[in-house]
Amino acid sequence: MNKLYIHSLFASYVNGVPSGERIPYTRGDQLTRELVERLTAQILSGQVSSIQLEDESQETSLAADFRDGWATVYIVKDCEHYFELVNSQCPNCETPLNITGDGPTPQKHATQDMQLMTNIISYFAETGEVYPDCMWEHTIH
Repeated sequence: MNKLYIHSLFASYVNGVPSGERIPYTRGDQLTRELVERLTAQILSGQVSSIQLEDESQETSLAADFRDGWATVYIVKDCEHYFELVNSQCPNCETPLNITGDGPTPQKHATQDMQLMTNIISYFAETGEVYPDCMWEHTIH
């Protein structure tokens, strides 16, 4: 199957990343595995500050933020199922981290494992599903 699950990709970059290296807002047939691989390489090199991936209906999405060597990610499925990453190293740690700019993120919902983040993002881009090889907190809204 060549088609990705996601329908749109938006990435924000840290200051200093040249505009020619940035991935512009992309949707539809312009989304490719190569583009997702380029994005994951940029995440691993610390160039990305946030990303948003959405399906065509905009009812299933992934949002991730990166700052100071930390990352946080959550997935919304069918508008009401929220999945937030749980750090298996400290699943109860409430130490606040400033990752998103929207207020503090408890350390239990953050990771310094950027390879894990790229696995989560790539898996979601392909399948629209929650990455099975890590812990998630699931709530219904």
